[in-house]
Parts: sequence; C-alpha cells; structure tokens
Amino acid sequence: MMSDPKYTPATLQYYRTRYIREYRAICVLWGVLTIIFCILNVVCFVQPQWIGDTHTTVGYGHFGLYRHCEPSTYTFPNEEFRYICKGNFAVFSEILNGSFKAATFFVGMSALLMLLCVAGIMLFFCFKRRWVFILCGIIQVVCAVFMFLGCVIYPSGWDHQRVVDLCRHSEDPDMEVGMYKLGACGIRWAYILAILGIIDAAVLAALAFVLATKTAKLMDEYHLTNGMVSKSEFNGYAGDTMSRRSMPIQPMVTVPDNDQVDRYSEYSHRSEKSKRSAANNFQL
Repeated sequence: MMSDPKYTPATLQYYRTRYIREYRAICVLWGVLTIIFCILNVVCFVQPQWIGDTHTTVGYGHFGLYRHCEPSTYTFPNEEFRYICKGNFAVFSEILNGSFKAATFFVGMSALLMLLCVAGIMLFFCFKRRWVFILCGIIQVVCAVFMFLGCVIYPSGWDHQRVVDLCRHSEDPDMEVGMYKLGACGIRWAYILAILGIIDAAVLAALAFVLATKTAKLMDEYHLTNGMVSKSEFNGYAGDTMSRRSMPIQPMVTVPDNDQVDRYSEYSHRSEKSKRSAANNFQL
C-alpha cells in the first residue's frame, strides 16, 4: 500500500474536501429537520385533534391538550355542524382536569424548547459548532422526554365526564370509558404526530451529538491551512489517513562520523601540499 500511486497528496486532498462537503450537507439537513420538527411540535400543541368521535360514538366532538370542541346548535336541518372550541393554555382553570393540565405543560415546554433550539442555530455564527451541537442536542433530548411524558399522562384524563359522555358506544352501552380506556372514540392525527415527535427528537439529538464529535475530529484532520502534512502523506500511502493525526515535518541534521572527518582533513592536507609544490615549481 505504501507504493500505491493512487494514494497521492492530491488524492488525499480530494477525499478530505469531499468529506468536508458531506459533513456540511448533513449539518444543513439537521438544521432543516430541526425547524420542521419545531413546527410540528407547535402544531401538536395547539391542535385539538388528539382524540375525537367516530361513527359509533353517541356524540360529536374532539379533544386536544387544553381545548375541547363541541358542536353548536343549528337552526336549519340541512346546516352542517359547527364546532365551538373552549380552553386556553394561559388559563389553567379552563382545562378540564389535572392530567390534561400536566400534558399541556410538558408538550408546551417541549414546543418552547424547540423554538429556543431553532433560535440557537444562529449561534453557529458566534461560537464553535461543537458546543452549539452539544447544546442543541441536550435541548432536543429534554424535548423528547417532555413529549413522552405528555403523551403518557394525557390518557389518564379520559375519565372526565365530558370525555365519557362523548366516547360511549352507541350500540354497546357497557363499553367502559375511563383512564387509558378510550371507549368508542378514536385517536386523531395530532396524537399520532406527537408520538412520532418523540422518535424524531431523539434521532435529531443523537445526530447532533454525532456531528459534535465529527466536528472535533474534523478540526484535527484539517491541517493543511496550518502548513502541516500528515505522516501517511509523507510516507506515500493513505490507508488510515483520516484516522491519524497530522504531524509537522522536522528538518533532520546529520553529523558526519570520524572516518569522514579524517578523510576530509586528509584531503585538505593533500590539497595544501599540492598547492605548495605547485608554488615551488613555479618559482623554479
């Protein structure tokens, strides 16, 4: 491998440049996915489509974290249902029960932290990327934990009387509705999106920590700007170029041995004698 002509410094520079480009592309992808997850997290928080009626329920309506929507009365028989939603996350007294309040708090904090994480992307212009990735990764881990707690606590509030009245089965009145028992109601898209958000936040956090590690390794490998040449490049092979740290080329000073010194002095004496004999011959 040491004599392989394809592992030249130019080839190593090409692989290093491609590695840097791929690293930056993954960083951009992470940033885009973080922004998308932040938007989805906010949508899950504000949408009252976590659970709702089906064709077998006795009533109509749907529930979210802090909002619940019920159909309004209509004056004409052919008029469609119009839902009136009640509830405000800023007024906890309007939330139905304690379980919904706790779920609202955790999911709301998750959305707030994701907004801070998106704002933290601007820190790439001020601080080192490694520390920004670590900070955002920690925030995303906390978001995943809060989202998980919100999704787990939310079903414990299904024993509220309004949920029970809505989710009773129209043909099977004995179907039980209560904590972690939804009865004839169905899970809506916002609840499913929140569950997927747990996995999404965990994956983004893991990717942030990986990118932080790659940043430190990349700074060790990117040595051309400092006038450094890697040991493998100096030897002419690149089997493990990306795994070895670069080292500067130090000048080597050789000291001649005694034989060389003696020969040099002997030659110098001979040259002086030859000069003297040449001078004497010139005088003659």
